Amino acid sequence: MNENATLEKENIGINAIPLVSSGQHKNSSPCGNILKKWIKKMPYFHAIDYFRRKIYDTSLFDSSIQPLAKTLEEWPGALLIDTTNRCNAKCVWCPNPDLTNVGAMDMVLYRKIIDDYGPRGGVLTFGTFGEPLMDKHIKARIEYLQRYPKIHKKELLTNGFFLNENIIPVILDNGVGVDISLDELDKKTFEDVKKMSFDVVRNNIVTFLEMNSQAKQSVPVNIRIKTMKTVEETMKQELFKIITSYDCSVVMNTIDDNIISNWAGKLDKESFFQEHEISKTSKTQFTHKRFNQTNIAPCTQLWKWMVIYWDGSVVLCCADMFSQTIVGDLKSNSISEIWNGPNMKSYRNQMVGRKRFEVPLCQDCDIHLSWHNLKEYYDKNGTFRRDRKFIMG
Repeated sequence: MNENATLEKENIGINAIPLVSSGQHKNSSPCGNILKKWIKKMPYFHAIDYFRRKIYDTSLFDSSIQPLAKTLEEWPGALLIDTTNRCNAKCVWCPNPDLTNVGAMDMVLYRKIIDDYGPRGGVLTFGTFGEPLMDKHIKARIEYLQRYPKIHKKELLTNGFFLNENIIPVILDNGVGVDISLDELDKKTFEDVKKMSFDVVRNNIVTFLEMNSQAKQSVPVNIRIKTMKTVEETMKQELFKIITSYDCSVVMNTIDDNIISNWAGKLDKESFFQEHEISKTSKTQFTHKRFNQTNIAPCTQLWKWMVIYWDGSVVLCCADMFSQTIVGDLKSNSISEIWNGPNMKSYRNQMVGRKRFEVPLCQDCDIHLSWHNLKEYYDKNGTFRRDRKFIMG
């Protein structure tokens, strides 16, 4: 699985440290990043941000987001397609190894979905619950998208193990943005927590970044580092220095209660912290994810994108790794029939009525993010914002 990537990107938390490569300095503000980091370390920042969200997510401010939400109800601005939920990594914070309903999407079904989505289009992302580069049809799937220019943005989430010279040209030639869940940069720690070869991943990433830098049209790249070490220790690693010499964005987090997600209650975070002896100093009542577990504002997920399981079923959101809440089946229904269908309407009405806890999947979810965050991804017309590199970002 993509190292909790979907959930991590959806709700990175207020402790995230955004970094930029040397190739991006001309378009960014290092001083601004330093200022943000400093502000977030202020003694009362967590509490202030907590109460800001608590007020902003009340129904008093719903009118500011309702017009955009109504527009997004007409058509999904993005599809998250989990063409396979198989994964080679066995990350200690991910419940993917517990999956029993494992498989890969039939190519006929895949073409049906793309033929339905393509004429109107939007954003398409490969990878939600599994590693998309394990899919033997991924090359053909990517190339099939060329039939539909209105699918104007393509992304792929990967742990990097299969990001090799066989698939890199396909990614570059078809303009697919790549979001890499790299996490640990220390070889021993990496292999302890991810259960796969560090050397393979390291060499693949370096090769990819080099080929991307030489491409006629480079693709956007984001690398996420989620580490049990300190930020300072991680930044001293050889691979970190290599990565930041290329034109890519980097987001780094130290692992704590605000970063690790519970996959809608499927991961016992308390046991996880105890087993891996992770400090709990950041665990206060004001952490981002603790607020998410109690927030009753409508969740962004029901408007932001459509999440498609490998078997063609549409699940409620990107936290539903075990497909507990199925809202439709694309083998027998169209995208519009499901997106505008009775199941989705019912769940949206529950959310708008602030009845989140009546939805079993949502009862213990710590990535429940208010629908006000839709403005971070879409403009007032429901069009994906051009200033965002990734729909998952």
